[in-house]
Amino acid sequence: MMIRPTCHAKLASGVMPWLLWLGTVSIGLSQDARLAPDPEPLPATGPAKTVAPPTLEDSPKAGVSRFGKISVVGSNQNTRGGIASLAEAMRVKLGKLCNEPGRKMKHALIIQLHGMEGDAEQPRSVVSRIELLHGQYQLRLHVHLAKGVDYKLLRYHLMEVLLYERGLGDGQAVDEGERVLVKPWLIVGMLEALDIKSGQADQRIYQTELPYFEILPLQKVFDASERQWREMDGRRPLAFRAIAGAMVNSLLRQPGGRAGMAAYLADVATFKGETENLMRQHFPGMNKSRNSLEKWVNLEMLELGTARVTQVYSILETEKRLESVLRLRYRDASGSAVAVGIDAYPEIVKLKPAERLEAVAGARAELERLSYRCFPVCRPLIVEYDAILRELIVGKAKDVKPRLAKLMDVRLKMKKSGERGRDYLDWYYITQSDVVDGDFTKYRALINALENEKRRPRANDSTQRYLDRIQQIYGSDASKMMSTRPRADR
Repeated sequence: MMIRPTCHAKLASGVMPWLLWLGTVSIGLSQDARLAPDPEPLPATGPAKTVAPPTLEDSPKAGVSRFGKISVVGSNQNTRGGIASLAEAMRVKLGKLCNEPGRKMKHALIIQLHGMEGDAEQPRSVVSRIELLHGQYQLRLHVHLAKGVDYKLLRYHLMEVLLYERGLGDGQAVDEGERVLVKPWLIVGMLEALDIKSGQADQRIYQTELPYFEILPLQKVFDASERQWREMDGRRPLAFRAIAGAMVNSLLRQPGGRAGMAAYLADVATFKGETENLMRQHFPGMNKSRNSLEKWVNLEMLELGTARVTQVYSILETEKRLESVLRLRYRDASGSAVAVGIDAYPEIVKLKPAERLEAVAGARAELERLSYRCFPVCRPLIVEYDAILRELIVGKAKDVKPRLAKLMDVRLKMKKSGERGRDYLDWYYITQSDVVDGDFTKYRALINALENEKRRPRANDSTQRYLDRIQQIYGSDASKMMSTRPRADR
């Protein structure tokens, strides 16, 4: 969803000099989300000056929306209110996830909105900072509204500053030259854990059989900086998200895991040792496990990928499964297995009663299971198909042909609706992307590699062995024969 603010354009020009003032403690940010070009965390520079920089709160033209210590400054009321509500909701959910529902923020979070839609686009639309003012830490998010509000990016940086607030909220001190750092895997993992708890996580990423640890080893997930994470391509971003989500969720599911997570988050930003050592310090269950951390996370992904009865399929997935379920199987007079569609009902009716029951029973059982998880509007179709199958069992199918034609017509219309919805979401995802540079080289290379892999004949393919043998025997003359070589995908 794009929010279209109506704040005055002077707001952006009024705050740009202020944006050039750098806070005294900087944190690691992505290339897409910082004003300075260096994506790595910068060292703290010591105590702040006694004179605080000017803020938008000092300007009578800038509105402010507040939730406790969370303030949103600039733009219009609707935009400010929406962002403030999102930040407060994330703070509350994080507190509940860590078994601290009553925890209050120790440091202020100021979210400052700059510019308006239609302004010149900035290379980084969200920038997060930590400032030390008069001995008190202050967290800031600068959001530029040239392209509206990117809520995905905003959620990431809100979680980032909330984790920093926990890492600095219990009196932790940062000495001069030291860095505070929360790695992307923890931020992404905490967001995924919130989505899992609320039932909004995409479970398909855990149900796929992709070898995530071959795509992206666990240590690389732990070590990745934000720039490295955002520059991942192919299947690596999906592997990163799945591994990070499973890692955090597995920690939370341990005995005392929520309290352990609260203590872990209090130490992680200023911890200087190995990631796994700090985990073992706050999650004693890890010390009792004989399995490696990688196996532990893999088991959690299997658990997260387990389908729940309450999870429904999309229209297209329901249609795909329905098409498979309605294949009836029986044996002909010679004992050979035969599979036909439900539209071949005359052949089924001609079978003996026991054979009809055997041919239809499996499909009816699968239909019943599908009815629990099918797209809701498809349930009447399943009921009607089940009625036709019952009639086939007794051999008295009445007006089956027009009924099947009507059902097929409804299915085709629903399938087209599902495809239009899918295509629209694809279009929205592509057109609303933050950075569209027109360079699809890596994507095209990946597609070509997959196509080539699909065409490659199997190593034990008899045709391949024959052609290799011919080439050995006839040498260069075999090149003429290779022009007639059949394609592997035919």
